[in-house]
Parts: sequence; structure tokens; C-alpha cells
Amino acid sequence: MPVVNIKNVKKCAFCKYWYDPTNSAISPHSPQINQWIYDEKFKKKCIQKNFDMKASSFCSKYECKLEIMK
Repeated sequence: MPVVNIKNVKKCAFCKYWYDPTNSAISPHSPQINQWIYDEKFKKKCIQKNFDMKASSFCSKYECKLEIMK
């Protein structure tokens, strides 16, 4: 599973429109420095597009569902 900095990466797994209410596809790695792990094999419905999207996908409607540390 890849480790990403959510400040720089706009993956569907971290988007508030990607329907994963339990956040089962993501887990913290070092949240103090915005590093999270995600499972790129997950596929969930995008509420904006009404289409199943992979966790590793991205789009222009991205809005982070996590609080980003400064």
C-alpha cells in the first residue's frame, strides 16, 4: 500500500465525495506530517460523478475529507 502526503496528492480515497463512510481504504501513517496509507485496490462510488472510482483515481472535483496539518 502506498504512503502519500495528502497535501500534495489528490486521490479519490481521500476525497469527501468518494463514498467510504468507514474510511476502510485509508489509514494514518504519520498524520502529523500529513502522510497516510491507502489501499489502491478499493473501488467505491463517487457521489459527484455517480460512478465507481478506484481509490487511486483523481479528478477536478476533489475535496479532501481529512484535516490537513500545517
